[in-house]
Amino acid sequence: MNFKDIADRFEHGNSGSESFKTLFKESFLAMQSDPENAGLYFVIGVAARAYVNTYEDQAVSAEFADRAKAIIVGYNAQVCQALAADPATRFRVASEVAMDYEWKVPHF
Repeated sequence: MNFKDIADRFEHGNSGSESFKTLFKESFLAMQSDPENAGLYFVIGVAARAYVNTYEDQAVSAEFADRAKAIIVGYNAQVCQALAADPATRFRVASEVAMDYEWKVPHF
């Protein structure tokens, strides 16, 4: 399983907590199989896990879930592009995604 497959499954799945849960589990597994890119997978896994920890047992509107999913789909696209790049670019993208998530995504 590669991260592109993981990202595609998430993008084409539903917007429910189970999709986020699968994403975070598979992202952390990707760290084991591709440790060179663990930082990229980690930032995705942390964001998806935060969503699950915050909203798994709560009812959220479809609009909210769709917005959260769109944020992660965007991050996944950045990670997929970075995976084809040099190590410095991969590190930069991991940092950019982490910074964006920390400072621009206050709701999960």
